[in-house]
Amino acid sequence: MRSQSGQFTVRGVPLGPPPSGYSTSTVSYLRLDPSLTAVSLERIRQAVAAELGLNDRWRSPVHVTTLPVREDNPRILITSVHYTDGWGYRLDVPEMVDKPSFLLAVVRVILLEIANRNALTRESELPPWLALGLVEEIQVNSLPSLALEPETAMAGRGVSADLMRKARGLLRKRPALTFSQLSLPDEAAADEADQELYAACAHVLVHELLRLRGGPEAMRDMLNRLPENLNWQTTFLRSFSHQFQRLIDVDKWYALAVSHLTGRERLSLWPAQTTFERLDEILATSVQVRVDKGELPIATEVKIQRILSEWEFERQAPVLEEKLRQLDGLHLRAAGELLDLIREYQQAIDRYAFRRSRAETQSAQARFFTGNSPRVAARDTIRRLDALDQKIETLRAKLLPPAEVAGRSAPPKP
Repeated sequence: MRSQSGQFTVRGVPLGPPPSGYSTSTVSYLRLDPSLTAVSLERIRQAVAAELGLNDRWRSPVHVTTLPVREDNPRILITSVHYTDGWGYRLDVPEMVDKPSFLLAVVRVILLEIANRNALTRESELPPWLALGLVEEIQVNSLPSLALEPETAMAGRGVSADLMRKARGLLRKRPALTFSQLSLPDEAAADEADQELYAACAHVLVHELLRLRGGPEAMRDMLNRLPENLNWQTTFLRSFSHQFQRLIDVDKWYALAVSHLTGRERLSLWPAQTTFERLDEILATSVQVRVDKGELPIATEVKIQRILSEWEFERQAPVLEEKLRQLDGLHLRAAGELLDLIREYQQAIDRYAFRRSRAETQSAQARFFTGNSPRVAARDTIRRLDALDQKIETLRAKLLPPAEVAGRSAPPKP
Protein backbone atom coordinates (compact mmCIF):
# COMPACT_ATOMS: atom_id res chain seq x y z
CA MET A 1 0.00 0.00 0.00
CA ARG A 2 1.15 3.54 -0.80
CA SER A 3 0.30 6.60 1.23
CA GLN A 4 -1.50 9.55 -0.33
CA SER A 5 1.68 11.61 -0.85
CA GLY A 6 3.57 8.59 -2.18
CA GLN A 7 6.39 8.92 0.36
CA PHE A 8 5.45 5.79 2.31
CA THR A 9 5.12 2.27 0.91
CA VAL A 10 3.80 -0.33 3.36
CA ARG A 11 4.19 -4.07 2.91
CA GLY A 12 2.65 -6.70 5.17
CA VAL A 13 -0.16 -9.19 5.71
CA PRO A 14 -3.67 -7.66 6.06
CA LEU A 15 -5.15 -8.11 9.53
CA GLY A 16 -8.71 -8.85 10.50
CA PRO A 17 -10.53 -7.83 13.68
CA PRO A 18 -8.84 -8.66 16.99
CA PRO A 19 -9.67 -12.14 18.36
CA SER A 20 -11.24 -10.72 21.52
CA GLY A 21 -13.58 -8.38 19.65
CA TYR A 22 -13.35 -4.63 19.38
CA SER A 23 -10.31 -2.72 20.50
CA THR A 24 -10.23 0.92 21.55
CA SER A 25 -7.93 3.84 20.89
CA THR A 26 -7.05 4.02 24.59
CA VAL A 27 -4.82 0.94 24.67
CA SER A 28 -1.05 1.38 24.52
CA TYR A 29 -0.44 -0.94 21.56
CA LEU A 30 -1.35 -1.02 17.86
CA ARG A 31 -2.21 -3.81 15.44
CA LEU A 32 -0.78 -2.64 12.13
CA ASP A 33 -2.75 -3.40 8.99
CA PRO A 34 -0.88 -2.21 5.85
CA SER A 35 -3.77 -0.17 4.41
CA LEU A 36 -4.53 1.64 7.67
CA THR A 37 -0.83 2.03 8.48
CA ALA A 38 -0.35 3.95 5.21
CA VAL A 39 -3.09 6.35 6.31
CA SER A 40 -1.53 6.68 9.77
CA LEU A 41 1.89 7.47 8.32
CA GLU A 42 0.42 10.22 6.16
CA ARG A 43 -1.46 11.73 9.09
CA ILE A 44 1.67 11.79 11.23
CA ARG A 45 3.60 13.41 8.39
CA GLN A 46 0.96 16.11 8.03
CA ALA A 47 0.93 16.73 11.79
CA VAL A 48 4.72 17.20 11.84
CA ALA A 49 4.53 19.52 8.83
CA ALA A 50 1.86 21.61 10.58
CA GLU A 51 3.96 22.01 13.73
CA LEU A 52 7.10 23.03 11.80
CA GLY A 53 5.31 25.08 9.14
CA LEU A 54 6.54 22.82 6.31
CA ASN A 55 4.92 23.10 2.90
CA ASP A 56 7.57 21.46 0.72
CA ARG A 57 7.47 18.07 -0.95
CA TRP A 58 9.35 15.05 0.32
CA ARG A 59 12.45 13.82 -1.52
CA SER A 60 13.35 10.39 -0.13
CA PRO A 61 10.95 7.40 0.02
CA VAL A 62 10.29 5.41 3.18
CA HIS A 63 9.60 1.66 2.87
CA VAL A 64 7.72 0.17 5.82
CA THR A 65 7.39 -3.56 6.45
CA THR A 66 5.13 -5.04 9.12
CA LEU A 67 6.55 -8.28 10.56
CA PRO A 68 5.05 -11.12 12.66
CA VAL A 69 5.75 -10.84 16.37
CA ARG A 70 8.25 -13.47 17.49
CA GLU A 71 9.35 -12.16 20.91
CA ASP A 72 8.25 -9.94 23.78
CA ASN A 73 8.85 -6.21 23.41
CA PRO A 74 10.01 -6.40 19.79
CA ARG A 75 12.11 -3.53 18.53
CA ILE A 76 11.42 -1.20 15.62
CA LEU A 77 14.35 -1.09 13.23
CA ILE A 78 15.17 2.08 11.27
CA THR A 79 17.63 1.72 8.40
CA SER A 80 19.06 4.61 6.37
CA VAL A 81 20.59 3.86 2.97
CA HIS A 82 22.78 6.37 1.13
CA TYR A 83 22.55 6.21 -2.67
CA THR A 84 24.44 8.25 -5.23
CA ASP A 85 21.38 10.42 -5.85
CA GLY A 86 20.10 10.72 -2.27
CA TRP A 87 18.81 8.70 0.65
CA GLY A 88 16.29 5.98 1.26
CA TYR A 89 14.76 4.70 4.50
CA ARG A 90 13.38 1.41 5.72
CA LEU A 91 11.20 0.86 8.77
CA ASP A 92 10.72 -2.69 10.06
CA VAL A 93 7.81 -2.69 12.51
CA PRO A 94 6.16 -5.59 14.41
CA GLU A 95 2.50 -6.18 13.52
CA MET A 96 1.65 -5.53 17.17
CA VAL A 97 3.65 -2.62 18.56
CA ASP A 98 3.59 -0.15 21.40
CA LYS A 99 1.81 3.00 20.18
CA PRO A 100 4.31 5.58 21.59
CA SER A 101 7.21 3.62 20.12
CA PHE A 102 5.52 3.55 16.71
CA LEU A 103 4.85 7.31 16.73
CA LEU A 104 8.41 8.04 17.85
CA ALA A 105 9.96 5.87 15.12
CA VAL A 106 7.81 7.46 12.39
CA VAL A 107 8.51 11.03 13.53
CA ARG A 108 12.22 10.25 13.73
CA VAL A 109 12.24 8.92 10.15
CA ILE A 110 10.37 12.02 8.93
CA LEU A 111 12.88 14.33 10.64
CA LEU A 112 15.82 12.31 9.27
CA GLU A 113 14.42 12.60 5.76
CA ILE A 114 14.24 16.39 6.11
CA ALA A 115 17.70 16.70 7.71
CA ASN A 116 19.47 14.45 5.20
CA ARG A 117 18.28 16.26 2.07
CA ASN A 118 21.52 18.23 2.02
CA ALA A 119 23.70 15.46 3.49
CA LEU A 120 26.24 14.26 0.92
CA THR A 121 28.50 11.87 2.82
CA ARG A 122 27.13 11.09 6.29
CA GLU A 123 23.81 10.96 8.08
CA SER A 124 22.78 14.01 10.08
CA GLU A 125 22.75 13.87 13.87
CA LEU A 126 19.35 14.81 15.29
CA PRO A 127 19.03 16.36 18.77
CA PRO A 128 18.01 13.43 20.99
CA TRP A 129 15.06 15.35 22.49
CA LEU A 130 13.62 16.61 19.20
CA ALA A 131 11.65 13.60 17.91
CA LEU A 132 10.26 12.66 21.35
CA GLY A 133 9.28 16.25 22.17
CA LEU A 134 7.60 16.63 18.79
CA VAL A 135 5.67 13.36 19.31
CA GLU A 136 4.31 14.70 22.59
CA GLU A 137 3.42 18.02 20.95
CA ILE A 138 1.51 16.54 18.02
CA GLN A 139 -0.37 14.17 20.31
CA VAL A 140 -1.81 17.03 22.38
CA ASN A 141 -2.48 19.18 19.30
CA SER A 142 -3.95 16.46 17.05
CA LEU A 143 -6.87 14.08 17.04
CA PRO A 144 -6.41 10.69 18.77
CA SER A 145 -6.67 9.00 15.37
CA LEU A 146 -3.08 9.59 14.27
CA ALA A 147 -2.46 5.84 14.40
CA LEU A 148 -5.23 3.55 13.17
CA GLU A 149 -5.84 -0.20 13.49
CA PRO A 150 -8.58 -2.50 12.14
CA GLU A 151 -11.94 -2.72 13.92
CA THR A 152 -11.03 0.01 16.40
CA ALA A 153 -13.72 1.85 18.32
CA MET A 154 -12.45 5.40 18.67
CA ALA A 155 -12.64 6.58 22.27
CA GLY A 156 -13.84 10.13 21.79
CA ARG A 157 -12.33 12.95 23.80
CA GLY A 158 -12.26 16.70 23.50
CA VAL A 159 -9.01 18.59 23.01
CA SER A 160 -7.89 19.88 26.40
CA ALA A 161 -7.72 23.64 26.83
CA ASP A 162 -4.50 23.12 28.78
CA LEU A 163 -2.16 21.38 26.36
CA MET A 164 0.67 21.11 28.89
CA ARG A 165 -1.39 19.58 31.69
CA LYS A 166 0.30 16.17 31.53
CA ALA A 167 3.84 17.60 31.58
CA ARG A 168 2.93 20.11 34.30
CA GLY A 169 1.49 17.42 36.55
CA LEU A 170 4.63 15.31 36.31
CA LEU A 171 7.07 18.19 36.74
CA ARG A 172 5.29 19.30 39.90
CA LYS A 173 6.07 15.88 41.39
CA ARG A 174 9.66 15.48 40.17
CA PRO A 175 12.48 17.95 39.46
CA ALA A 176 12.84 18.70 35.75
CA LEU A 177 15.90 17.57 33.83
CA THR A 178 18.32 20.25 32.71
CA PHE A 179 19.01 20.98 29.06
CA SER A 180 22.38 19.26 29.46
CA GLN A 181 20.65 16.13 30.77
CA LEU A 182 18.18 16.19 27.88
CA SER A 183 21.18 16.14 25.55
CA LEU A 184 22.34 12.85 27.19
CA PRO A 185 19.27 10.57 27.06
CA ASP A 186 21.16 7.36 27.82
CA GLU A 187 22.11 8.76 31.22
CA ALA A 188 18.88 10.69 31.91
CA ALA A 189 16.34 7.95 31.03
CA ALA A 190 17.57 4.80 32.72
CA ASP A 191 14.21 3.27 33.75
CA GLU A 192 10.53 3.64 32.86
CA ALA A 193 9.89 6.47 35.35
CA ASP A 194 12.93 8.34 34.06
CA GLN A 195 11.75 7.84 30.47
CA GLU A 196 8.39 9.39 31.35
CA LEU A 197 10.17 12.37 32.93
CA TYR A 198 12.46 12.69 29.91
CA ALA A 199 9.45 12.72 27.57
CA ALA A 200 7.75 15.44 29.62
CA CYS A 201 10.88 17.61 29.67
CA ALA A 202 11.46 17.09 25.94
CA HIS A 203 7.86 18.16 25.31
CA VAL A 204 8.34 21.36 27.32
CA LEU A 205 11.55 22.16 25.45
CA VAL A 206 10.10 21.61 21.96
CA HIS A 207 6.84 23.37 22.87
CA GLU A 208 8.67 26.46 24.12
CA LEU A 209 11.13 26.53 21.21
CA LEU A 210 8.24 26.56 18.75
CA ARG A 211 6.68 29.47 20.68
CA LEU A 212 9.79 31.63 20.36
CA ARG A 213 9.94 34.49 17.91
CA GLY A 214 10.59 32.75 14.61
CA GLY A 215 10.69 29.39 16.42
CA PRO A 216 9.26 27.20 13.62
CA GLU A 217 11.49 28.95 11.07
CA ALA A 218 14.58 28.41 13.24
CA MET A 219 13.64 24.75 13.75
CA ARG A 220 13.34 24.24 10.00
CA ASP A 221 16.65 26.04 9.46
CA MET A 222 18.32 23.78 12.02
CA LEU A 223 17.05 20.64 10.29
CA ASN A 224 18.25 21.87 6.90
CA ARG A 225 21.70 22.80 8.23
CA LEU A 226 22.42 19.75 10.39
CA PRO A 227 24.73 18.20 7.74
CA GLU A 228 27.03 21.25 7.96
CA ASN A 229 28.39 20.28 11.40
CA LEU A 230 29.54 17.15 13.17
CA ASN A 231 27.33 17.82 16.22
CA TRP A 232 23.81 19.20 16.43
CA GLN A 233 24.66 21.70 19.20
CA THR A 234 26.64 23.92 16.81
CA THR A 235 23.83 23.96 14.27
CA PHE A 236 21.25 24.60 16.99
CA LEU A 237 23.07 27.71 18.24
CA ARG A 238 23.49 29.06 14.71
CA SER A 239 19.82 28.59 13.85
CA PHE A 240 18.59 30.04 17.16
CA SER A 241 21.27 32.74 17.31
CA HIS A 242 18.65 35.48 17.72
CA GLN A 243 17.78 33.94 21.11
CA PHE A 244 20.85 32.09 22.38
CA GLN A 245 24.58 32.71 22.12
CA ARG A 246 25.78 29.80 24.28
CA LEU A 247 24.40 26.48 25.48
CA ILE A 248 24.32 27.84 29.02
CA ASP A 249 21.86 30.48 27.77
CA VAL A 250 19.60 27.67 26.52
CA ASP A 251 19.80 25.95 29.91
CA LYS A 252 18.83 29.14 31.78
CA TRP A 253 15.97 29.92 29.40
CA TYR A 254 14.65 26.37 29.58
CA ALA A 255 14.80 26.39 33.40
CA LEU A 256 12.76 29.61 33.40
CA ALA A 257 10.22 28.06 31.01
CA VAL A 258 9.79 25.07 33.36
CA SER A 259 9.36 27.45 36.29
CA HIS A 260 6.61 29.35 34.44
CA LEU A 261 4.89 26.11 33.45
CA THR A 262 4.80 24.62 36.92
CA GLY A 263 3.84 27.96 38.46
CA ARG A 264 0.27 27.87 37.14
CA GLU A 265 -1.37 26.94 40.42
CA ARG A 266 -5.08 26.26 39.98
CA LEU A 267 -6.12 28.39 42.98
CA SER A 268 -4.24 31.41 41.62
CA LEU A 269 -5.84 31.35 38.15
CA TRP A 270 -8.18 34.15 37.13
CA PRO A 271 -11.78 33.48 36.07
CA ALA A 272 -12.71 33.96 32.42
CA GLN A 273 -14.12 37.45 32.93
CA THR A 274 -10.93 38.76 34.57
CA THR A 275 -8.83 37.10 31.87
CA PHE A 276 -10.88 38.77 29.14
CA GLU A 277 -10.51 42.16 30.84
CA ARG A 278 -6.74 41.82 31.16
CA LEU A 279 -6.42 40.61 27.56
CA ASP A 280 -8.43 43.62 26.36
CA GLU A 281 -6.06 45.92 28.26
CA ILE A 282 -2.99 44.29 26.70
CA LEU A 283 -4.34 44.45 23.13
CA ALA A 284 -5.21 48.15 23.44
CA THR A 285 -2.43 50.78 23.42
CA SER A 286 -2.86 54.26 24.88
CA VAL A 287 -1.65 57.04 22.57
CA GLN A 288 -1.81 60.86 22.47
CA VAL A 289 -3.64 62.29 19.44
CA ARG A 290 -3.98 65.93 18.36
CA VAL A 291 -7.20 66.71 16.47
CA ASP A 292 -6.00 70.20 15.54
CA LYS A 293 -2.54 71.68 15.58
CA GLY A 294 -3.28 74.25 18.26
CA GLU A 295 -5.21 71.97 20.63
CA LEU A 296 -3.94 69.84 23.47
CA PRO A 297 -3.44 66.11 22.74
CA ILE A 298 -6.24 63.73 23.65
CA ALA A 299 -5.57 60.30 25.18
CA THR A 300 -7.16 57.46 23.25
CA GLU A 301 -6.66 53.74 22.74
CA VAL A 302 -5.78 52.02 19.46
CA LYS A 303 -5.46 48.39 18.45
CA ILE A 304 -2.19 46.72 17.54
CA GLN A 305 -3.34 46.59 13.92
CA ARG A 306 -3.20 50.40 13.67
CA ILE A 307 0.30 50.46 15.13
CA LEU A 308 1.48 47.95 12.52
CA SER A 309 -0.05 49.90 9.64
CA GLU A 310 0.92 53.46 10.66
CA TRP A 311 4.03 53.43 12.83
CA GLU A 312 7.65 52.99 11.79
CA PHE A 313 9.20 49.74 12.99
CA GLU A 314 11.55 51.61 15.36
CA ARG A 315 8.46 52.81 17.28
CA GLN A 316 6.67 49.48 16.93
CA ALA A 317 9.46 47.28 18.30
CA PRO A 318 9.43 48.36 22.00
CA VAL A 319 5.61 48.31 22.07
CA LEU A 320 5.49 44.79 20.62
CA GLU A 321 8.16 43.58 23.05
CA GLU A 322 6.08 44.92 25.94
CA LYS A 323 2.94 43.24 24.56
CA LEU A 324 4.75 39.90 24.38
CA ARG A 325 5.95 40.25 27.99
CA GLN A 326 2.43 41.10 29.15
CA LEU A 327 0.92 38.17 27.25
CA ASP A 328 3.55 35.86 28.73
CA GLY A 329 2.60 37.04 32.21
CA LEU A 330 -1.10 36.65 31.45
CA HIS A 331 -0.48 33.07 30.34
CA LEU A 332 0.48 32.16 33.92
CA ARG A 333 -2.83 33.39 35.38
CA ALA A 334 -5.29 33.00 32.50
CA ALA A 335 -8.37 30.80 32.55
CA GLY A 336 -7.73 27.49 30.81
CA GLU A 337 -10.30 28.17 28.06
CA LEU A 338 -8.25 31.16 26.85
CA LEU A 339 -4.74 29.68 26.88
CA ASP A 340 -4.79 28.71 23.20
CA LEU A 341 -6.07 32.14 22.17
CA ILE A 342 -3.36 33.93 24.16
CA ARG A 343 -0.75 31.70 22.59
CA GLU A 344 -2.06 32.51 19.10
CA TYR A 345 -1.73 36.23 19.80
CA GLN A 346 1.81 35.66 21.03
CA GLN A 347 2.72 33.70 17.92
CA ALA A 348 1.21 36.29 15.55
CA ILE A 349 3.03 39.23 17.17
CA ASP A 350 6.22 37.23 17.66
CA ARG A 351 6.34 36.12 14.04
CA TYR A 352 5.72 39.65 12.77
CA ALA A 353 8.47 41.11 14.97
CA PHE A 354 10.88 38.43 13.77
CA ARG A 355 10.08 39.05 10.09
CA ARG A 356 10.38 42.82 10.46
CA SER A 357 13.63 42.71 12.43
CA ARG A 358 15.13 40.43 9.78
CA ALA A 359 13.87 42.72 7.00
CA GLU A 360 15.58 45.71 8.66
CA THR A 361 18.96 44.02 8.16
CA GLN A 362 18.32 43.05 4.52
CA SER A 363 18.80 45.07 1.39
CA ALA A 364 15.85 45.83 -0.88
CA GLN A 365 17.11 43.20 -3.34
CA ALA A 366 17.41 40.57 -0.61
CA ARG A 367 13.88 41.35 0.58
CA PHE A 368 12.61 40.88 -2.96
CA PHE A 369 14.23 37.47 -3.44
CA THR A 370 13.27 36.18 0.04
CA GLY A 371 9.76 37.59 -0.12
CA ASN A 372 10.36 39.29 3.24
CA SER A 373 8.47 42.50 2.50
CA PRO A 374 7.57 44.71 5.51
CA ARG A 375 4.28 45.63 3.85
CA VAL A 376 3.35 41.97 3.30
CA ALA A 377 4.36 41.08 6.88
CA ALA A 378 2.15 43.86 8.26
CA ARG A 379 -0.77 42.93 6.00
CA ASP A 380 -0.63 39.23 6.92
CA THR A 381 -0.36 39.97 10.64
CA ILE A 382 -3.23 42.46 10.60
CA ARG A 383 -5.44 39.85 8.95
CA ARG A 384 -4.41 37.30 11.56
CA LEU A 385 -5.08 39.70 14.44
CA ASP A 386 -8.48 40.65 12.99
CA ALA A 387 -9.40 36.95 12.90
CA LEU A 388 -8.25 36.50 16.50
CA ASP A 389 -10.29 39.54 17.59
CA GLN A 390 -13.37 37.87 16.12
CA LYS A 391 -12.44 34.71 17.99
CA ILE A 392 -12.28 36.69 21.24
CA GLU A 393 -15.82 37.94 20.77
CA THR A 394 -17.07 34.44 19.98
CA LEU A 395 -15.46 33.04 23.13
CA ARG A 396 -16.68 35.98 25.18
CA ALA A 397 -20.27 35.34 24.14
CA LYS A 398 -19.82 31.63 24.88
CA LEU A 399 -18.13 31.88 28.28
CA LEU A 400 -19.63 35.01 29.86
CA PRO A 401 -23.23 35.74 30.90
CA PRO A 402 -25.15 37.89 28.36
CA ALA A 403 -25.39 40.81 30.80
CA GLU A 404 -21.61 41.05 31.14
CA VAL A 405 -21.12 40.88 27.36
CA ALA A 406 -23.77 43.57 26.74
CA GLY A 407 -22.36 45.87 29.42
CA ARG A 408 -18.81 45.73 28.15
CA SER A 409 -17.34 48.97 26.83
CA ALA A 410 -16.76 49.17 23.09
CA PRO A 411 -13.33 47.99 21.91
CA PRO A 412 -10.85 50.56 20.54
CA LYS A 413 -11.22 51.48 16.91
CA PRO A 414 -8.76 49.83 14.53
